[in-house]
Amino acid sequence: GWMLTRLTTASLLSLALVFAGCSDDSSTPSKDGQVQPDQASMDAGNDIDTSACQGDGTAKVVTFDAEDGQKLEGDLYLGGKANAGAVVLLHMIPPNNTRANYPKAFIDRLLAKGLTVLNIDRRGAGGSTPGTAVDAYTGPKGKLDAKAAYALLKAHSCPVDMKKIVFIGASNGTTTALDFTVLASTDDTLELPAGLVFLTGGAYTETNTRIADHRTLLDPLPIFFVYSKAERAWSAGFESGKGAGWTFKEYDPGDHGTRLFTAAPQSMDDVADWVEALMN
Repeated sequence: GWMLTRLTTASLLSLALVFAGCSDDSSTPSKDGQVQPDQASMDAGNDIDTSACQGDGTAKVVTFDAEDGQKLEGDLYLGGKANAGAVVLLHMIPPNNTRANYPKAFIDRLLAKGLTVLNIDRRGAGGSTPGTAVDAYTGPKGKLDAKAAYALLKAHSCPVDMKKIVFIGASNGTTTALDFTVLASTDDTLELPAGLVFLTGGAYTETNTRIADHRTLLDPLPIFFVYSKAERAWSAGFESGKGAGWTFKEYDPGDHGTRLFTAAPQSMDDVADWVEALMN
């Protein structure tokens, strides 16, 4: 009888230990006594293939379509971080200008901030041909280039924070950046840009969209007006009565569009730092 009682007690103790080990409570106490989720449970909801985000600073040529069927081409640079912000670069007037306008030194500054960079040829320029160049900045089609760039980033295997995309327009690349922003305010499939950089904007910026007609939308939006002293009139004209999110920086000497980066190299750091600040 004693032996049976001993075995029964031991068996019960073993069963208790087994059931305790099979509990569906995946929490474990931390050093401070608080119950914390098991690491495996934490990892289950964060299954991101970060290898898809790794880049070596070189471009991957990408081809993609605008919704009207225009074939587009660009250079995609991965910043190395999942769920990070991104920058879309829009070059000066096509067809004589292309994505090659943006110096690699500037792109490298953005990559150093951990940002993904998409540098596209606007329709009718470079690899985005055949196409009608004037459509890139006059009428309703130019903003579709920016929308297609947005869609490419959204679909990429390295996830991008779609609320942290900055559009940088040089010369009348600013036209497309502004037109896309107004489009995004009425299109449920799009997020508003985190910010805009107008790299020597001008009257051409407002070819399709007058800023004065959209102040409620644009005033709180971070916009960086970057310009040379020689071309200050349009940009500096907004400084009086500026929107709450607007910043202005003038360079002397300077130059037009992406040539400003060569004439005033500090401008590359200033723009990259401004973009980085929006991402934090």
